[in-house]
Amino acid sequence: MIKWVVGLLVGLSLAGLLARCNLSGAAGQNSQPPLPLPPTGPVLRLALLLPTTGELATFGQALRSGSILAFDEWNNQGGVLGRRIEWTIYEADCDFETARQAVQQTLADGLDFLIGPLCSEAAIAAAEAVEARGALLIAPTATHPLVTVDGQGRTRPNVFRVSTVFQAQGEAAARFAIESLSVRRAALLIDPHDDYSATLGESFAAELAAQGGQIVYQGNFTPAEADFTPALQAAGAAGAELLYLPAPVSVVNRLAGQMSQLRQSGSLRLTLLGSDSWHSADLDRTATAGSYFTTHFFLDDPRPLTQQWTETYKASYAVAPDTLALLGYEAATVLLEAVQQAGTLDVESVAKTLAQGRFEGVTGPLTFDPQHNPLRPVPVVQVKDGQLIFAGYVNVSNK
Repeated sequence: MIKWVVGLLVGLSLAGLLARCNLSGAAGQNSQPPLPLPPTGPVLRLALLLPTTGELATFGQALRSGSILAFDEWNNQGGVLGRRIEWTIYEADCDFETARQAVQQTLADGLDFLIGPLCSEAAIAAAEAVEARGALLIAPTATHPLVTVDGQGRTRPNVFRVSTVFQAQGEAAARFAIESLSVRRAALLIDPHDDYSATLGESFAAELAAQGGQIVYQGNFTPAEADFTPALQAAGAAGAELLYLPAPVSVVNRLAGQMSQLRQSGSLRLTLLGSDSWHSADLDRTATAGSYFTTHFFLDDPRPLTQQWTETYKASYAVAPDTLALLGYEAATVLLEAVQQAGTLDVESVAKTLAQGRFEGVTGPLTFDPQHNPLRPVPVVQVKDGQLIFAGYVNVSNK
């Protein structure tokens, strides 16, 4: 199975913020109080491709909750182009063949606008199918390049994503190191056998160099690595001011604990900087105190729009939103805004509007790069006094 399939979910699966209410739309029951009646008349039919059973059902439920919140908001405001929004949920697990079959059924049912699936392998299958049919797909969470770009490197004209890809996250980390931490000399520690870690490390190093910094030490680790002391000492001896560590939270905790011991002895001074895999309830906030990491969405982001959306979500579902809910909401919102801006249900026109437009997301303005990846502000979080503190945004769209 493609390693990128679960890349985004590495951190999210441990964050403990998943929405757990039973919710569906036109295809099921809604346990929440009924919302005002939507407009009647013509409809815009959409498909949600999600896992609804098995171990990934909870993730699918969070995506579904976010998407349906957007549909309800639009319906309560009159729909899109005067049409009531209706949605159907299609079971799409995280493997290529079952996702392909689900998309074929979706297309056979005459639905041309699709949101999903959850994982990259399934999203690649969906992308190939909608491309052949001329339908349109927005992938909320899939991060593999082949979702929006084919094997020949050509951008799929009708396929987009709203999750921040690994490369953008690595670039954001490098910019934060340069612009906010005033770091010029950094160390890098990656797992070369893991696409997630290797890609983040590569993009961090490239952007750091582009911004006038340099990698003065680079080392490798394995998930079972026990002793990081030699690597930490080598990084310190090379004059590194910061260590970038895109790694599973178990690795982060072990390394951070050993780094704390070296700091106490006065033999090491390094700032730790990580990635969204750190965004986990299992992160050792004592060992990682003073560290930073990039992520996709942070509940305590003080921006008024983010806080307003968070409160709206809580009022609707009686739980706090997580990143998956946010991405489901933004995928649905961006699609509907593009239809409204295009003024038509013609797929090609909507796709061009998506590619060229600017959309207001929960975490800030969102546009798409030439490969249909989102360009949006990337949140950075600091570990401080046993808490996770919002440290700011990094904009990677002005390159």
